[in-house]
This record gives sequence, structure tokens and C-alpha cells, in this order.
Amino acid sequence: MSSRARAADSAGQTGGGIQKSGMLRFPACLLLLAASAQAAPGALQWTTTDIALRTSVGQDEAVAVYPFRNTGGKPVRIIALDPSCSCMTAEPSKEVFAPGETGEIRVVAALTGFVGHLRRAVAVETDDAAARFAELTLTLDIPEPVVISPRFLLWQVGDRPEEKSLEILLAEPGKSTLGEVECRPPLFSAQLTPERAGRCRLLVKPTDTRHPAEATIRLTVTIAGRPQSYVIYVAVR
Repeated sequence: MSSRARAADSAGQTGGGIQKSGMLRFPACLLLLAASAQAAPGALQWTTTDIALRTSVGQDEAVAVYPFRNTGGKPVRIIALDPSCSCMTAEPSKEVFAPGETGEIRVVAALTGFVGHLRRAVAVETDDAAARFAELTLTLDIPEPVVISPRFLLWQVGDRPEEKSLEILLAEPGKSTLGEVECRPPLFSAQLTPERAGRCRLLVKPTDTRHPAEATIRLTVTIAGRPQSYVIYVAVR
């Protein structure tokens, strides 16, 4: 048994509380034991160990609850909860569960700064000798609130100063509002043109293509009441 595992046993025996939120890191061999232990007939019977959630634009956090019942003949103590990401916290409804008692693990995942399809996990350690370890998984589908394509427009030196466009898509138009468009330095004109709900075009035109020039266009979008800034790069080269 590793020194950390012995420390966890000691905490459970002396009532030292639950180790959680990244306080305990399991060695790779123990994580393998956790995966194999899920198939063992442990005292804790989980309603589910795998939850998938689709979040909405402007949502700050996702909450998943994993219920279970102690079907064994002895009390079971939750010794440690170890989320796979610092963006997560995990809390049990209590620490010790008597035979026949139900409980749950509540997992909260912060969403700020994340988009796309993400998979997170929480390793659970108990003092149940038949199945000490379990893994709770959380799959998140986080929409990108604003998609701009392309993010770079280029003209060649000597080209005609023709207008080019890029597409702007809003994942949830009811929660997003397009705001100010600003070009710095003001070497290009930029104008928003709505096409349909949740979709518009930004029309961009250089004032002069006889010489190289570079600029950034900053688009402000208010999402769920909070303004956010998006940058588009434009150049004559």
C-alpha cells in the first residue's frame, strides 16, 4: 500500500474528514484499480456513474449529482474525492453511510473559458474493502457563443480595394447582441449587415491598397448581459 493510501486509511480511521478537490492524487496503479473495481459488487450501488450535460450560452457552471445506496451490511465512509480538473469541486452529502442509507456526490464544473466537448472525472475512494475505488464521469457539451469565419482577411499590395466579408454566427441569438465595431488603426472600413436571426456578415474594405497595412477589428458582443470582445485581423501585404 502506498504512503498516500495509508494516509487516507489513517484519516478514515481517526475521523480526519474527506480529502477532496484535488487534495489527494492517486498513483496510476490505483487509478487502474479504480477502473477494475467498478465491476466488483461493492457496497455502494450507484444509480449512474456517467452523466452527460449540454450547457447553454452564458452558463457559468454545470452541476451533476450521482446518487447511491449502501447495500452492504456495514457503514461505508467516503475517504477521498479527487476531481481530474482544478475547474471542478466534488462534495458528498455526508461522510459515513449506514447500511441501507442513500447518499449522493455533488459535482460542480466551472464553464468559463471552456468550449466544445469535454470529459471530466472524479475518483472516489471509500473504506469498502470489496470495492474501494469508483470513478464518476461527466461529459460536457459547451457551445461556442460566437463563431467568426474567417478571422483573417488579406489583400495584396496593388489589388483593387474591394470589399470582403466574414460570417458571424450566434449560438443563441436571444442571449447575444452584436455591438460596436472598431478598427484600429482606421485603415479599413467595417460594417455589420444582418442576414437572419443569429447570423450576419461583417463587410470590410481597405481605404488604400497601394502600401502594406495591418489593423485589428474589434467586435463587441453582449452575451447573457456581459460584453465580450472578439478580434479580427486584416492586412494588405
